Amino acid sequence: MTQATLNASASADTQLYRHVKRPEWGVGILVGEYDDARSYQFEDGQLRKIRKGYYKLIEPAQDLGDRAEHIRENLNRVVGAGNDADQIVVDAVCPFSSQVALFTRLYPGGFEDPEWISDHRQPSGAPLKRHRVPISTEAREVLSPSRCGEILASGKPGRLLDIVADLLARTDLVPVSHAKALRGLDSDEKSRYGGTLADLLHGERPYEERFKDHLIAHEEIFGARPSWRVATILPALVHPQDHVAVRRSVFFRQAGSVAPTARYTKRARVGSYGNFRRVAVGVRERLNAMGHTPRDLLDVHDFVWATLRTAALEHLGATEN
Repeated sequence: MTQATLNASASADTQLYRHVKRPEWGVGILVGEYDDARSYQFEDGQLRKIRKGYYKLIEPAQDLGDRAEHIRENLNRVVGAGNDADQIVVDAVCPFSSQVALFTRLYPGGFEDPEWISDHRQPSGAPLKRHRVPISTEAREVLSPSRCGEILASGKPGRLLDIVADLLARTDLVPVSHAKALRGLDSDEKSRYGGTLADLLHGERPYEERFKDHLIAHEEIFGARPSWRVATILPALVHPQDHVAVRRSVFFRQAGSVAPTARYTKRARVGSYGNFRRVAVGVRERLNAMGHTPRDLLDVHDFVWATLRTAALEHLGATEN
């Protein structure tokens, strides 16, 4: 079978399967088969791609009895509904000028306002999870090209994951559960994922190729495509001028006034990251034109969050009056 048989596979193959190492996923059905991978829909709601070489981890589920047909029907219903469809923004939440008005009402000095700096950039005392300068500075030091190279050459590449987990536990840009999940990987999984992260941050291939490999490795190790926050956090910390941490809810709203005709997936994908990054760069350019200069795309992330999160929407309405 090829990719063209993707949607026909579920009806053609009525066998139910389990992943021998991930029983918590529940039972799954084969959804599609490609040259180098197969995709399965599992009961926990995730569509997962299993690459060639890992097929032995998928075994037929033979002990379901009368429940088998009911499970199969439910899984086929999920496949038919889809769980990662592209979305196009229809209307802007508000004019961009309203966001800037709210921003300057909250922080009259803009990105140079002392409260903005103390809220988001640099603490006067011990750093908090919301402070970007300390964590980004540390990330650039401990995940520098030379440091990553030393760790990978040391014969203990899993050490890189321990460093990453420690970093991510000290920022609010990702859930703390992700740091815990990284610490819980076995040594082989840490080694593989660590190598993928080093390549994502400092590899010489086009970024799109490295980002795609990062998504694939995450899906194979964790059983699901990463959330936007997990997929984009490290490049945003290490390369804050070039890459952005995507918080999908507010970035999707922001797209309405910057790039409303592009497509944005619910889970991280290569093409959608390019679109979200264009949104962030567009915000930076508009802010520059209006006399407010963000230091980096971390400032852009926090501007978007401060002005478009749910708690801010009612205040945006007030700026229109």
